[in-house]
Amino acid sequence: MSIVVEFTVPANACALGRSLGEDPSLSLELDRIIPTETTVMPFFWLWGSDCQSFANAAAGEPSIEELSIIDEVDDGALFRAVWNEDAIGTLRTIAETEGVLLDARANNAQWTFEVRFTDADQTSQFRSLCQERGVPLTVTRVTTSPGRTPANEYGLTPEQSEALTAAYRLGYFSEPRKATLEELADELGISSRAVAGRLRRGQATLLERTGLTGITADT
Repeated sequence: MSIVVEFTVPANACALGRSLGEDPSLSLELDRIIPTETTVMPFFWLWGSDCQSFANAAAGEPSIEELSIIDEVDDGALFRAVWNEDAIGTLRTIAETEGVLLDARANNAQWTFEVRFTDADQTSQFRSLCQERGVPLTVTRVTTSPGRTPANEYGLTPEQSEALTAAYRLGYFSEPRKATLEELADELGISSRAVAGRLRRGQATLLERTGLTGITADT
């Protein structure tokens, strides 16, 4: 059975978290982590009205080699960061231990992560590496999940499947729409931004796994 670990890390323990500064109106939602041969590239949404102050602060972080805006919306922007080869920490450790990122968000106080590992050995390796690297994580919850189901045959996590199922059942995909993100959030007991992230990642995974994009899930 796979294992889902939920944990927190102080914001000031990570370059992206430190770059939020003291502004409580800014928040981050990690979209995905792409590992390369030498480093990792996190893609994340920054929510708030002052994206420029965050970008200026992040540009001064020694672990961030490159930072660019991929897309902009009314209340935020999608960023891509490139870590330098020497940068280690939570995100790189997740990538190295092949953890699957289910949810990750941050405010100016702390990061909150939800990561799926294949088994207990992988989970133990992740926690050991974090300890070796001085990552001050606090585990808040550990749960186990059964093996293969019809939903994850398409690569969906249980959380993505739950969000997509609830969205369909409540009429979020109907025209006209019968439910809002806020109503989905109340149904699932998470934030509306977390719902939006799970829907976005779930839809992207379905498109990739069913071949409708013409690319593979590893692209």
